[in-house]
Amino acid sequence: MSKKQPNRLAQLIDHQAFAGSALPQTLADNMRLYIETTNEVKELLVDCLPEEILNTCWVVGFTSEQLILSVGSMTAANHIRYLQSSYLQVLTEQSITFKQLKQIRVVVASKSADNYSSKQSSTSSAVLSKTQKANENQALSQNIKRTISQAAEHVTTDEKLKKALLRLINS
Repeated sequence: MSKKQPNRLAQLIDHQAFAGSALPQTLADNMRLYIETTNEVKELLVDCLPEEILNTCWVVGFTSEQLILSVGSMTAANHIRYLQSSYLQVLTEQSITFKQLKQIRVVVASKSADNYSSKQSSTSSAVLSKTQKANENQALSQNIKRTISQAAEHVTTDEKLKKALLRLINS
């Protein structure tokens, strides 16, 4: 008798389930609950929260009395914390799911994985070094020269500083 093989056209998740490597049931249930709760929160708060916050907002914890939201920035977290009582009122009045809700906690999650942020930092340092090189070669504008000249003449009493500022203008 031949060995049974999974369908080659099946999705990856089907192959994993066939191989016995599917998510544990409790984890799958929690994930489903958090996704459903996230969708419900977004539907209820669509008129209250800015779109930028809604796009990065996820439910990461939920009990009958506490909702834990994850957002992408400290600004978004502060916004939700500041208007927490208004959001609580909307959620408790408009949904049976959140009837007993007493508190919304907010956590800030990093937007990306560590290797992505390291790529970003190396890219930003390369851009920064190019910008610094460009600034080294760039001449001062007439407006900046005039401002430095006036500061040297009228503001500074230190002779060494005056001479240094005038040298800067002339170089």
